[in-house]
Amino acid sequence: MPGRPLTATFVNPGLRGERFWDMVTDTMQAAALDLNISLEVVYAERNPYLLKKLAIQVLERPAAPDYLLLVNEEQAASELLTIADSHDTHVLMLLNGLTREEALSKGDSGNTHSSWIGSIIPDNHTAGKRMATQLVKTAREKSPAGQLQGLALIGDTQTPASIARNAGMVAGFSKDKAISIDRILEARWNSQDAEHLTAQYLKWVDLSGGQSDLIWAANDAMAEGAILALESAGLTPGEDVLVAGLNWSPEGIRRVSERSMLLTDGGHFMAGAWSMVMVRDHAEFDNWTPRIVKFPMSQITHKNVDLYAPILESPSWETADFKTFCLQDPLDTYEFDPMITLRQMIDIRNKKMK
Repeated sequence: MPGRPLTATFVNPGLRGERFWDMVTDTMQAAALDLNISLEVVYAERNPYLLKKLAIQVLERPAAPDYLLLVNEEQAASELLTIADSHDTHVLMLLNGLTREEALSKGDSGNTHSSWIGSIIPDNHTAGKRMATQLVKTAREKSPAGQLQGLALIGDTQTPASIARNAGMVAGFSKDKAISIDRILEARWNSQDAEHLTAQYLKWVDLSGGQSDLIWAANDAMAEGAILALESAGLTPGEDVLVAGLNWSPEGIRRVSERSMLLTDGGHFMAGAWSMVMVRDHAEFDNWTPRIVKFPMSQITHKNVDLYAPILESPSWETADFKTFCLQDPLDTYEFDPMITLRQMIDIRNKKMK
């Protein structure tokens, strides 16, 4: 295993058993094993106040970890940078970095804050836009002209990733002037709220004599809720109403396979693994330059789901070799791409089958 043993604590902002955050943790743990990092995970249970409390407790331990991994969920983590500066623990942000306003007041990575070594951020704007664009493209194959109407289910309006994803959605739909997104509803990332809100929306559509052609959901859980509401209303998801989600969750992959979902965008949970890569590189290079690393997301659609479903429905992340993403030189550029990892795992699986 490479390098000296390191210790790291991840303050997971989600709930234990919450699909997306479990996926982040799973890839992080697999990479930690590859890279000789002892990883601890504590859970903030979607409570921003608990997130801050847990982070401070970790920093103030007599034997604090070498690295603290934070997610700026609902902008809860930014003030922790000032606190971390008075400790020896290095801070890495993943998935949600600072907002533009926070960056202006808190400073860039490693500039104002000596503890902050960088951030790993997925391209949520492009993902949100791509989802909307694909929904429009597919809907237009059935209805080349005329008005289209739809619903957007967002997660929240505060988390940087959600803000970017929502903006991408608006940009994607704005390309077609004959599309009306009747409602943009906040379903708080869960299927129950999404099902309820979608059911209410469908009742409004029915009473107003309108139509529902497509639903953009900011994650797979909300897409699942929308699908359940459509089915309860006697509609066929994927035929009567197109649905797009995001997360690459096993549930989302299965929905794409059965054609009730048009696509699931994602791969961003691999930021968990790549945070371990950056931790290892920071420890190895004396001349490390703090950086913000942005990486692409990709969509799983009807065209490629058969190839990737066997990997994503029941993933074994320990088969991936995350050491291959480490830098050879600190001035090099990271090539973080979730599709590279999937192809690597497919190659490994195929070799075992020979």
